[in-house]
Amino acid sequence: MRAGIYSFMLRKTLYTLGQVYQSGRMALENVVINKLRTALSLFGITIGIFAIITVFTLVDSMEIKIRQTVNTLGSNTLYVGKWPWDGFGEWWKYYNRPEVSLDEFNEVSRLLSGTEAVAFMTSFTRTVKNGPYYVERAGIMGVTYDYNAIRSCEVVEGRYFTPFEAEHGARVALIGYMVANELFPGENPVGREMRIGSTKLTVIGVMEKSGSNVMGLSMDDNVVIPLTLARTFVNLRWSSNEMMIKGPDGGSVDDLKAEVTSLMRRLRRLKPQAEDNFAVNELSIVSNMLDDMFRKIGYAGGIIGIFSILVGGFGVANIMFVSVRERTPQIGIQKALGARPYFILFQYVFEAVLLSVVGGIIGLLLIFAGVTVVNAVTDFTIVLTLGNVALGLVISSVVGAVAGFFPAWMASRMEPVKAIFHS
Repeated sequence: MRAGIYSFMLRKTLYTLGQVYQSGRMALENVVINKLRTALSLFGITIGIFAIITVFTLVDSMEIKIRQTVNTLGSNTLYVGKWPWDGFGEWWKYYNRPEVSLDEFNEVSRLLSGTEAVAFMTSFTRTVKNGPYYVERAGIMGVTYDYNAIRSCEVVEGRYFTPFEAEHGARVALIGYMVANELFPGENPVGREMRIGSTKLTVIGVMEKSGSNVMGLSMDDNVVIPLTLARTFVNLRWSSNEMMIKGPDGGSVDDLKAEVTSLMRRLRRLKPQAEDNFAVNELSIVSNMLDDMFRKIGYAGGIIGIFSILVGGFGVANIMFVSVRERTPQIGIQKALGARPYFILFQYVFEAVLLSVVGGIIGLLLIFAGVTVVNAVTDFTIVLTLGNVALGLVISSVVGAVAGFFPAWMASRMEPVKAIFHS
């Protein structure tokens, strides 16, 4: 008895699978036969998938690039300066704040406990020269020796300056990749001389190429010199200064920030009720800003994508309605020969899904080609992730199923006799 039931269930399953296979084969044949209709359906979905996945790919690539840049700041590093990183909309409140001074840096270095490194940096722009070659408005960074322990200067040729050179203001410089190529084309810059104004400096190292940077933190067009030497070019009272404090790995950044804030308030003799006239910035500020920004960009990209997909979905639905109308007699014959409603329903839904997925694949191939070209001709790297590829295919499938369901349902509900004699 049980064996008979199992045998019946197996035959039923094989019959159903056979019906599904035949339905899918017929859908595929109709897609191949009706080339113009297929092309029109593909075009709408291709454009839709191309639009939405392009937006997501660009957003993801920009987010990866920005977060890589932000991570170079160090998750356990504080940056003390005049300007808060999240206060761009109220710049007038901070404009008259005093710059961080060298005396404050010395006191913080002496009094602050439990840090790995404390460094001071001032920055300004100057024209740098080597004979007839020059770079206008190159970024000059005057730093103390511990700067390299906080923001690593990856030197590919030569060396970083020594503590003695840093302390005594030796006329030495590290130069960025772009500066090296502009001042010393086709030559090794290490050991050669360059000028900042009338001052001669010896190039002791070339920093690793960092490429274009969406946050302006590239070192390629910068020159790094000892802070003591930088003081001969600018007055630290009026230049742009920053103090960097690196905490121990695994230590509490919040505790370090509270200690630095308290120390700076004491050094500046601020009253208890007075606001801070300095900013203590950390990586979490940038991370929170980025999360908010990319969330908004994601919403905007989603809205653009929804409209693009809706256009493609309506195109598929329209084509499927036309297909059902043209093939109504064929549907009647199929039903007269015993085709079940689910057979007809699956056939037309499968056809719509097939059209949408093929259109989605074409859209993804166009994006891949565009990504390859952009990566080959620019420094900005665009990444087409597997997640976005899978998202494109899933969206295509869902749009095809939704767009094709109602036409397929109409086809499955037709009466055989009326359908056969439909004109």
